[in-house]
Amino acid sequence: MKLRRLKSLTKHDVITPMFVVAATLFSLAANNTLASTEIHEHKARDIGQGTPIPKIQLHVFRDQIDGVNIHVEVDNYRLNAPDTAKQESNNGTILQGHAHVYVNGIKRQRLYGEDAHISQNWLQAGVNQVAVSLNSHQHENWMSEGHNIVGSVFFDLSKKDIVLHNFTSQPIENKHAHH
Repeated sequence: MKLRRLKSLTKHDVITPMFVVAATLFSLAANNTLASTEIHEHKARDIGQGTPIPKIQLHVFRDQIDGVNIHVEVDNYRLNAPDTAKQESNNGTILQGHAHVYVNGIKRQRLYGEDAHISQNWLQAGVNQVAVSLNSHQHENWMSEGHNIVGSVFFDLSKKDIVLHNFTSQPIENKHAHH
């Protein structure tokens, strides 16, 4: 049996993966810009003084058959369909409305509850982004202090731990996975 000598790492071996990571982050930033652009195409509505600021956090799980499932966790907000909503007021009470689900910058669906399925057909190979914005039943983006109330998660189905980055809105929290 002939033994082969392992190649020593060179600068090229380290820089190439760093370039791939940088290119991926640039791609993520471009996708985030696309999602932000489409979110900003709706009218905005400030939540008003004294209203508890909604918090939105996304949890993503690999679906056993197709794509992923997203669980949307909200605080200080009631997700519901327009026909089941109580008279909307903005006088310091808990806000209500629905959510818009964006996959890689494209609005894909409205959400009236806490769970959504994202079909594999909507995903690309590698890194994907799902962003969820909170909206009034008049389709206005809920805002606080000039910022849309939105949560976002970046994930890659080719990884064992699929979540790469999770952005939670109001209060702002960032969670990075360290792979």
